[in-house]
Amino acid sequence: MKKLPITPIFIPANKLDYVEKAIKSGADGIIFDLEDAIPNEEKQVTRKSLFEFLSKKTLGIVSYIRINNLGSKDGQSDLDLFKSLNHKIIIPKIETEKVLENIPSDISIIPLIETPLAISNLSKIAAYSKVDSLFFGAADFSAALGSDMSWDALLFARSKIILECSINNLFSIDSPFMNISSLEDLKKECKLSKSIGFNSKASIHPSQVEVIMENFRPTDDEILEAKNIIQEFNISKKAVFSYKGKMIDKPIIRIMKNRLKVFDLE
Repeated sequence: MKKLPITPIFIPANKLDYVEKAIKSGADGIIFDLEDAIPNEEKQVTRKSLFEFLSKKTLGIVSYIRINNLGSKDGQSDLDLFKSLNHKIIIPKIETEKVLENIPSDISIIPLIETPLAISNLSKIAAYSKVDSLFFGAADFSAALGSDMSWDALLFARSKIILECSINNLFSIDSPFMNISSLEDLKKECKLSKSIGFNSKASIHPSQVEVIMENFRPTDDEILEAKNIIQEFNISKKAVFSYKGKMIDKPIIRIMKNRLKVFDLE
């Protein structure tokens, strides 16, 4: 599993002056959005401007490009232009693995899972060789279902994503929390998201970054505990042993290793 940011932040690709503010917010990744944030009449000029910007500038943090739907002319133009850059490509509205067949083999992509059909076909999408992460799009998914965006309403979809990420050793990115006025509700959703296995959660406003970071990154105590448990396991000849009153076996060791590996803390 490759390390990816805990909270990549969305920036409209026609607002490149937001980059400095995004970095100062503490976000450890940037998602340049060429899709929903850009009016149709501005997509062509925005695409060219973003390419020139990313070709000349080193940001110092991981960056992604959310292109347009590959079924559209803009989506194909986005992919053709940005495939030469060393930036991860987020592809919206992926519903079947067949859509991925025409993507160059040397590109690592992140399907945006945001329709019921995508969830239905998720095992095949997740197993595709070019995929290294799955990204949940709650807003479009709830719109397709006709549901609200509450945790319970979308729990099945989130659980399915986590299941497939676990099977295929993929990184998981949860949907942004859309109500930027309620950091307390964001905190609650972060805790729930992490509890079922998500590795990270995207942000849409600088005010959300600190909350997401605090709730997804392991604490110093959790990091120390993981390292100590792994060390005890390595020197122990027992398959099961006790650590500070906790029974430790191989599945727990796997959890501890993932805690460190995902965030590059080994």
